[in-house]
Amino acid sequence: MKIIVVGGGKVGKALCRSLVDEQHDVILIEQNESVLNYVTKRLDIMGIIGNGANYRILEQADVQHCDIFIAITEKDEVNMVAAVLAKKMGAKETIVRVRNPEYSNTYFKEKNVLGFSLIINPELLTARYIANMIDFPNAQSVEHFVNGRVMLMEFTIMDDNKLCNMSLNQFRKKFGNIVICAIERGNEFIIPDGEASIQAGDKILVTGNRIDMLLFHNFVKAKTIKNVMIIGAGKISYYLLNIFKSTNRHLHIKVLERDAEKAEYFSQEFPHIHVVQGDGTVKDILLEEGAENYDAVITLTGVDEENIIASMYLESLGVQKNITKVNRTSLLEIIKPTQFSSVITPKNIAVDSMMHFIRGRENAQDSNLDAMHHVANGRIETLQFEIRENNKMAGKTLASLKFKDNVLIAAIIRKGKTIFPTGDDVFKVGDKIVVVTLLENISRIYDVLKR
Repeated sequence: MKIIVVGGGKVGKALCRSLVDEQHDVILIEQNESVLNYVTKRLDIMGIIGNGANYRILEQADVQHCDIFIAITEKDEVNMVAAVLAKKMGAKETIVRVRNPEYSNTYFKEKNVLGFSLIINPELLTARYIANMIDFPNAQSVEHFVNGRVMLMEFTIMDDNKLCNMSLNQFRKKFGNIVICAIERGNEFIIPDGEASIQAGDKILVTGNRIDMLLFHNFVKAKTIKNVMIIGAGKISYYLLNIFKSTNRHLHIKVLERDAEKAEYFSQEFPHIHVVQGDGTVKDILLEEGAENYDAVITLTGVDEENIIASMYLESLGVQKNITKVNRTSLLEIIKPTQFSSVITPKNIAVDSMMHFIRGRENAQDSNLDAMHHVANGRIETLQFEIRENNKMAGKTLASLKFKDNVLIAAIIRKGKTIFPTGDDVFKVGDKIVVVTLLENISRIYDVLKR
């Protein structure tokens, strides 16, 4: 597909890289010439210097023949004007990044008065992701499928864990409908069979329905979060506090923010929250504010290195649940999360959401890509498909279909009931299928079959 991207910042670079990997025809519009040159040279894509909200620039980019137009500059208003103009000029689909909380209202979201195909708010998506991890603190990551009916969690298995040396056959007998989808051992990922066993140090990717996963989560370690410290009063923190407020989570929350104006704003906006003006990355302030007494600390400053160092220190104090924001993916290669620490990357969360939309537009009529997530630092794809009327897999058992290596059908949801399938189970029209795979760039359900 022909895709025009306006804005070559952190999200723009990551998105262009994913689009190139999936062999789309990409044009990047960026006002900063050095940024444009950096991205276009490394990704071998076409670049245009200029304002993406300028119709002459859009004409130069041949926007009238564009399949998807994506505006993700730092300025919400520029993104919205650019997308409206692109749509008027002939772009088939428009995606905009809108981050300002002032635009998180009914007219922009539910009613979508400007007619965008997709509105992306990386900070809001990240806040929802963090809220899931607060609900399930033993897990390093949490994903939802089929409106929350099926959950996918990542756990690290320590030496003293009861699961050590347990075979997957034994695991299935003990936990019923809980399925281990993948195991990370050292630098290797495997989609395991029943004879594989769980070893100390493994990271396991586990799926099941919400109730079973809650019970399994508590089996790993009985733990709930009642006290939360948030370092950094930015947009993610704003959205996160609103999520906590709207869902009536009974949490004691403290926010540390070095900037006096931001601290004052949060104090007025959230009068029920204890807001402290202070640098949450400084040892003395963390000790003074009793950071070691909190069940979880969420580090959300604008500097990746400060977030990492603060979290390392917090772990040394004994804070077991550390959630750390890191946007520079190169740093993820040198970070080794401990058992209960979690690293979040907002740009990856945003790119996943956009790539899900883009892949969905490529789908054939026989299946529909309903959801897509990357886990394990992007090395595992988890996808949700719907089986449609003319799908050639309908009516066939799993055993009769020849799946590619490193593919697992983790769950089938049929009329609201979750099935964790064996080879004897049959696909039916209307089924929603959760797939876990090490393969890349899956956009159709047929992509998991051998030719």
